Amino acid sequence: MRSFHHYSVGGELNIEEPEIIAHSVESVTCRWCGHGRGVEVLSESE
Repeated sequence: MRSFHHYSVGGELNIEEPEIIAHSVESVTCRWCGHGRGVEVLSESE
């Protein structure tokens, strides 16, 4: 799945443009900085 996750200053999550590409995760990258070093893994319940 590809989607863009945006957090407001107040911490509210907004997910834009969800698109299912495959059912496995190969990599995670940031839309703006181009890498995934600051990405945190969350469970579906979060």
